[in-house]
Amino acid sequence: MKTGTHIVGIDVGGTFTDILCYNAANHVVLSAKVPSVPGNQWRGVLEALHALGIDLGSIIAFVHGTTIATNTVLEQKGAKTGLLTTEGFRDVIEIGLTRRLVGGLFDIKFVRQAPLIDRSLRLEAPERVAADGSVLRDINGFDYSAVAKSLKDADVGAVAICFVNSYKNASNEVKAGEALRKLLPGVPVTESAVLLPEKGEFGRFSTCVLNAYLTPRIVDYLKTLTAALADRGVKAPVSIMTSNGGAMTLERAAATAVSTFLSGPVGGVNGTIRICEMTDTANCITFDMGGTSTDVALIHNRMARTSHDNQHEAFPLAWPQLDIHTIGAGGGSIISAQPDGTLEVGPQSAGAIPGPACYLRGGKLPTISDANLILGRLPSERAISGGLKLSIDAAREAMAKLAAQIGRGKEDVQELAESALRIAVAKMAGAVREVSVHRGHDPRDFVLFGFGGAGPMHLLPVADELFVPRAMIPPMPGHLSAFGQMLADHRRDYVAVWEGAANVAKFSDLEKRIAELRVQAASQLKEDGFAETRQRFSFSIDMRYAGQSFTLSIPWQDTNKSWEPLIAAFLARHEETFGYADATNTVQVTAIRLVALGLVDKIDIAFPLGEGKDVVVEKRPVWFDGEVHDCKVYDRTKMNAGYIFEGPAIVEEPGCTSVIPPKWRVTVLPSSALDCISQRGA
Repeated sequence: MKTGTHIVGIDVGGTFTDILCYNAANHVVLSAKVPSVPGNQWRGVLEALHALGIDLGSIIAFVHGTTIATNTVLEQKGAKTGLLTTEGFRDVIEIGLTRRLVGGLFDIKFVRQAPLIDRSLRLEAPERVAADGSVLRDINGFDYSAVAKSLKDADVGAVAICFVNSYKNASNEVKAGEALRKLLPGVPVTESAVLLPEKGEFGRFSTCVLNAYLTPRIVDYLKTLTAALADRGVKAPVSIMTSNGGAMTLERAAATAVSTFLSGPVGGVNGTIRICEMTDTANCITFDMGGTSTDVALIHNRMARTSHDNQHEAFPLAWPQLDIHTIGAGGGSIISAQPDGTLEVGPQSAGAIPGPACYLRGGKLPTISDANLILGRLPSERAISGGLKLSIDAAREAMAKLAAQIGRGKEDVQELAESALRIAVAKMAGAVREVSVHRGHDPRDFVLFGFGGAGPMHLLPVADELFVPRAMIPPMPGHLSAFGQMLADHRRDYVAVWEGAANVAKFSDLEKRIAELRVQAASQLKEDGFAETRQRFSFSIDMRYAGQSFTLSIPWQDTNKSWEPLIAAFLARHEETFGYADATNTVQVTAIRLVALGLVDKIDIAFPLGEGKDVVVEKRPVWFDGEVHDCKVYDRTKMNAGYIFEGPAIVEEPGCTSVIPPKWRVTVLPSSALDCISQRGA
């Protein structure tokens, strides 16, 4: 690693933009937190860089997590998109799987969300590929001028090409793509089989449409950001975090916009895995709470689960991403009353602007941050990160208006604030159950890791709700996602359809296809700047019983020389997952998957510790379970390894506040992490 240079990780959230900077020469870590700029995330990035006060020309690596893709779909602000598909299949993206979304099953007023492409912009081509890949109707000679004119007259900003069975033979799609790029210069075109050569028309079509819909917005953002960085002297290549937990080049991000949906949250998973290594922790559940949402993920044996069957809003996404569950509960989540007088928390958020009422930036509605301030869990006398001083009077006024709305008096604001937090904690505990209990894991067997700007404030109440006996607050929890981005290897995912029955199909044919994928991946990693010595490959095989609709992903070992080890591994995984296995049933292979990594130099941060002196900075009244406690407030930066204290307590540090309820004991580990042990049974 070069000396005298800086490595930067930056995470743009819905409320704050966090930046972490590591100086390889002196191992100093700098951090900053600034408000995000909705609609202009790049401005928040520049403001965060400015807050660091470093020479921007000294940056050698710049990794960035963004929420552009998620926000674009949520706000329906993507490009006007056209679709070219096989004759008779223009309505695939609307018919879908003829299933209601989860949550709409018993709703008599349920209305399916409209597709991203209006039916008038779904055009057809006279082509057809059979299920075995043979071309039934070649597209040679087709006149694309009428298609191009219709799309141009409609002023489309992107085009998706989705042909039936193109995953088996993409030749017709490729020809159509070449023709439309010539007729529609400057309009990005996405071919479904080039993007995702995977079986399943609806999932592939939906993923292709999403990619086309997002591409102009993502490309514009990346161009604006890189130009602004170059103007300020940043010469380092910019990498973007991808949903699968790795990083990618700008060119790759522009071509695969759908890979950026979880660009921000995956950094927190990477950072957590590194802290697990430092604290000798094998299994944990991440609890990443920011200003707008809470993201949770399960890590087993220091590995996060990857899902290939995902959904954003109403739109399926057949793209590999870490299995992160997100709910609309954050520090800026608005507390409101339903018509029957019951409280509701989120999913609406005050965001960065106007923000919570206590920010004094124009927000008038009470939020989770206002509730914490009213209960004494946030400081009102000292400024928090970014120099922001919170107004207790504004928070109480906003909560008092809500109290009046449901027939309560001003004297009830503390009780109302605590009730709102209990609702938020219940929702967040439900999210933890989603990634643990619903996946066959007991959350009590895992360490709950709390980070993000608001995570450590609610970590232990959530642990109490779930009866989780141990939790951990990592070093610099408000910047853990940015830290994880700095650790990310470059990653490319590949999938190849390969269908055959185990013990019937030739094993050598499977080996041959795996070798071909490895050569393809190695070549592309080399183009990305990674020599052979910095490349790593891991394969898995999608397998199922004959007649099953769903598959299990079985790791491939290079030592496999016959079908027997794969079949045995599948039977074991099936029994572990579903509780039974049938050795007499035919086992089928449906696809080969490859994860190709371009390894980067890993920074080795030794998080700073204090000397254990003057740790307690003040005492203030804090409410827990309806009772007020004279609570000690600790300065985390002054704690030394081995320092022990008990709740109730408040721990403050730059970028984050941690709340330690009664009946919890905390020990500072050599890694600087706070190891929290429940004393309920003591």
